[in-house]
Amino acid sequence: MEEKIFDGSFFRGLDRVKLVTRITMQGGRSGMRKSAAKGSSVEFADFREYVPGDDIRRIDWNTYGRMDKLFVKLFVEEREAYYSVIIDTSSSMDFGTPSKGVCAARLAGAISYMALNNLDRVRLSAICEDKIINSSDFTGKQGFNKAMSWLGNMEFEGKTDLYKSIRGIPFNQKGVTVIISDLFSAGTTDENIEGIADTIRYLRYMKQEVLVLHVLSPEEMEPSLEGTIGLEDLETGDILRVTATSHLCKQYKQVLDRFLGKVKECTKHYQAHYIPVCSNETVDTFIYKGIRSGQLESF
Repeated sequence: MEEKIFDGSFFRGLDRVKLVTRITMQGGRSGMRKSAAKGSSVEFADFREYVPGDDIRRIDWNTYGRMDKLFVKLFVEEREAYYSVIIDTSSSMDFGTPSKGVCAARLAGAISYMALNNLDRVRLSAICEDKIINSSDFTGKQGFNKAMSWLGNMEFEGKTDLYKSIRGIPFNQKGVTVIISDLFSAGTTDENIEGIADTIRYLRYMKQEVLVLHVLSPEEMEPSLEGTIGLEDLETGDILRVTATSHLCKQYKQVLDRFLGKVKECTKHYQAHYIPVCSNETVDTFIYKGIRSGQLESF
C-alpha cells in the first residue's frame, strides 16, 4: 500500500474512548472485560452456600450472623475480549480519494489501538477471493506496532465472496468480529444482501458480536459524471459505457439509497451493529458515529 496510512495525529483522541461490547467473556486471559467466571476482582457478583474447601477468607460473617449458615462471596472475574477484524481487500476497495482501502486500514488501526489499549486481544484478517491471510494474535501495547506493520502490507486485488471467505476463518471462542468492507460483490443487489445476511447469521452462530463498518468513497456517494464515459468494474474488468445525464445520476442515487437501506435493515434484523463510513471522513467523525451508535464510549 503506497499511500501513507497513519500519521502522528491519527490516534489523537482514541485514548479517550473505548470499545463497547455487550457479550460476557467466558475464556481468554485476564483483562478488563466482565466474564461469566467468578474470580477475585473487587466487584461483587453473588453469594453461594459454603462447601468444604472454599477459601474461608470469602465467608460473609454478617450473613452467617443473620442466617446461622455459611455463605461465600463471589466476585466478577475480568477477562480479555477477542476482536477479529476482517478487511475486504478486493480490487473495488482500491478506489476513491482517499481510497476505501486506506480508509479500511485506518479503521482497522483504530479498532486495534482501542482494543489493545484495553488489554484485549486482536486478530486481523485480509480476505480476497479464496485467499485468506490471518495475522497472529496481537496483545498488549507492544503488539500495536506489529499490527500497524501488518496493515501497511495489505494489497487490494481480485474479487471477494464475503460469506465464503469468512467461513474459512477460525472462530474458536466467543468474541467480537468487525467487518470492514464496501459490501460489493458480483450479482444483483438482492444477492448481495443475501450474502450479507448469511455472513451475519454464520457469525452469530459462532457466538460473535458483529460490527459492520460499511466503507464507500465520496465518488460513490455523490458521483459527478458528465458525457459518455466507460465505467470499469475493478473486480471483473468489465466496462460499461453510459451517457451521464441528470436523470441517470438520479436513478443511481435511488439505487444506492435503496441498497444502503437494505444493508442497514439486514444488520438490524440479525442483531449486528452497523456504521456507514465515507473514505474521506476523519477519525474524529468515526469516533462521533461510534459513540452515537453505542459502539464506542468516552471516558
